[in-house]
Amino acid sequence: MRVVVRSTLQSRVHSLANRLRARELAWRWVGAKWPRLLPCASDMARSSFGRSLPGQELLVSTNADASVWSLSVAHEERNGTRTWMTRAQVTDTGSADVVGLQTACTDVPDAPLVVAPPRLLGDWVEGLELEDAGLAVQGAPREVTDRWQLDALCEHLLAQDRALPVIALVNRPQSRYYGVDPDGLAENLRGLAHVACVASHLSDDVADRLGQDFSLVHGAARIYARGFHANAASGAHPLVKDASSASGGRPDDPGAFRRLLRKKICALSVNEF
Repeated sequence: MRVVVRSTLQSRVHSLANRLRARELAWRWVGAKWPRLLPCASDMARSSFGRSLPGQELLVSTNADASVWSLSVAHEERNGTRTWMTRAQVTDTGSADVVGLQTACTDVPDAPLVVAPPRLLGDWVEGLELEDAGLAVQGAPREVTDRWQLDALCEHLLAQDRALPVIALVNRPQSRYYGVDPDGLAENLRGLAHVACVASHLSDDVADRLGQDFSLVHGAARIYARGFHANAASGAHPLVKDASSASGGRPDDPGAFRRLLRKKICALSVNEF
């Protein structure tokens, strides 16, 4: 199967109650999407469990020392073209709680593929205190409107332990238009990317600090992948433009650019950018 989405995030909280909360959110997700697969409460508490139905399968397992709990769901598309499998994992590393999610599907070259992060990832972001290189993972964009906020953004971009990409947008002067709805983008990609909205008067400062190859352009999105540094290859941290608004006006389909960025970020999550 082809992996299409992957995310691993650490929680600021390290406790059994926190890990049980992560598992509860996973069960709620299963119940909402595949209610017939949902077991009774006593079966949910078992160290291993499995259930198969036509076109659907659920497997749950816990390792010997109970430090890793894993839930996998496989299901066929309604038209039977593809089989999708999502694996959710809750891990106690001894010093931190870590949640991980991976979605894969059968590779069907001639069938269109639309990839989106599973709702569970967003539920974990909303329900757990997740962080990335000391910064809270959230489903809302961060405003960068002064030099201090720009300092914090640059520090985060250069953090060696940053795991998620940062999508940086800049608004048109005297406008709140960024070329894409930053709120919808951040919510859609929560758990996969951070979104930063940089004020237009700071765009020159971004180029001065990070280099012209990593500058911001209105109507486009700069993706700073993990591992970013001053001497990085510009192609690894691309400026993605909205082809539908090449004429300079607003696009006919406002959601097209967001879908393009979602596709890029999902691919980046599995190192297929």
